[in-house]
Order: sequence, then structure tokens, then C-alpha cells
Amino acid sequence: MQLLAAEIRAARKLRGWTELELAQRTGCSRLTLRAIEAGKPTVAIGNVFEAATMVGLSLFGGVQETTARLSETKVKLELLPARIRHQKPELKDDF
Repeated sequence: MQLLAAEIRAARKLRGWTELELAQRTGCSRLTLRAIEAGKPTVAIGNVFEAATMVGLSLFGGVQETTARLSETKVKLELLPARIRHQKPELKDDF
């Protein structure tokens, strides 16, 4: 969390945005943005992701890496069963 917070703060400053400008673009208050940049764990993760996206940070790696991981995951899903069912245990009530 601390690393992402520091990257958001650095990217904001590189863009020349004030805390208030990024907060407005993110749709949160300036105090929330300060909590994001401080790496506080109480901030909603959606706000953190939105701030990271606004300053141009890639959350899941590069485009090629993301595409490759998506392809691998799709292949795995094709090999797995479409549905998972647990069979109910057969009751043996013959005493």
C-alpha cells in the first residue's frame, strides 16, 4: 500500500496537479486523497484505484503482460469444468 501511495503522489506531482485537482478528477475529497497518498489502509480500495488510474499508473502490469495473463486464464478456465456440483450424501436410514 505504501508503494502504491508513493507512486500516486509522485505521478500527481509529475503532472503538476495539486491535491485538490486530483481529488476532483478522482471524485473524492482532498482529505481522502491525502489519506490515499499517505497509504492509510482505511481508504476504500476503489478510491485508490481511481486515483492511480487518473495519474496514469498501470495497476496490473503492462498491456502485453495483462493480455498474456488473460489468455492463460482463459485456457485454464476451458480445461476446468463449467459447473461444480457437490453431490448430496446418500442418507442411509435403514436401521
